[in-house]
Amino acid sequence: MGIEQELKKNLFMGQDHHWGIILAGGDGNRLKEYTERIYGYHRPKQFCALLGTRSLLKHTISRAQMLIPFDQIFTVVSKHHCNYFSEELVGLPLRTILVQPCPRGTSAAIIYPLLKIYHSDPEAIVSLFPSDHFIENEERFMKYVQEANMYVEQNPESIVMLGVQPERIESGYGWIECGSLVQSTSSNNVYSVKKFWEKPSIETNEKLMKRRCLLNTFVLIGRCSTFLQYIYQSIPEVLRTFNIINQFVDSDFEKYIVESTYHEIPDVNFSKSVLEKISEHLRVMEVKGLYWSDWGEESRVLRDIKRFSKRNYSPELYKIEKEKYYSVA
Repeated sequence: MGIEQELKKNLFMGQDHHWGIILAGGDGNRLKEYTERIYGYHRPKQFCALLGTRSLLKHTISRAQMLIPFDQIFTVVSKHHCNYFSEELVGLPLRTILVQPCPRGTSAAIIYPLLKIYHSDPEAIVSLFPSDHFIENEERFMKYVQEANMYVEQNPESIVMLGVQPERIESGYGWIECGSLVQSTSSNNVYSVKKFWEKPSIETNEKLMKRRCLLNTFVLIGRCSTFLQYIYQSIPEVLRTFNIINQFVDSDFEKYIVESTYHEIPDVNFSKSVLEKISEHLRVMEVKGLYWSDWGEESRVLRDIKRFSKRNYSPELYKIEKEKYYSVA
């Protein structure tokens, strides 16, 4: 039995309360120059195939489906990206594609699907995935998501974050400084969270690496009800703006209500306004034995393409081969 089949077998024996949220509403401005060179126009990075023939978003969906039923994975997109996500999300249930009429920050993008999930399954455990990450050995990564899911089952008051030990010192990442060891098994270590470091200087990065701090993947696992509880404690004013939407979830009027009220939602950063306020309830699980990168900067993308591609593509050559691929497709 393969790892993917084993994961599904182990996870779904007797329960199907695992749901997923994929965040795919960003504009990808940090990678804009690179994607323009490849495609000839600006295409947000999550909709780009930067290594291979599948986009980052399709990779993320496929990865999530190793553990989660396809109809229990919500993908959050932005209306002004309609031309892109309509290509990328073909075949997925329409109810799982949540279109934001306008970008309102990470908090809104997380609260909306949480309310949808809670409405369907109050016992749900939710895994949150950004859509712009590159992961080598995806099956091993999802094994950690599964283990975090099991930790949350036993510790429902906790939200687990996945943290990665860095290979090198570089800027542009968020870091997690671990506190005390909470759980240790043959396959993982779980720590309390001492402090967040949001994109510190190179000098600070050196110190954090020596202290064995972890890179923040922003992959979060927790009970849906627990997420909503801590959101209410931290940013009640934002959650209250969703009251009217919540009343019409899964009704014929939901789309209209979202269109007419979404612009009133405050634009609030989830990490700063929620996670940093509930650090005593957070746990970080150390991810080992794989390669993870947030493809937010061109230098990382080029380095990883050189490292993991069978051929060392230049952007120009990759553009030519991509044009051949799309002309055939």
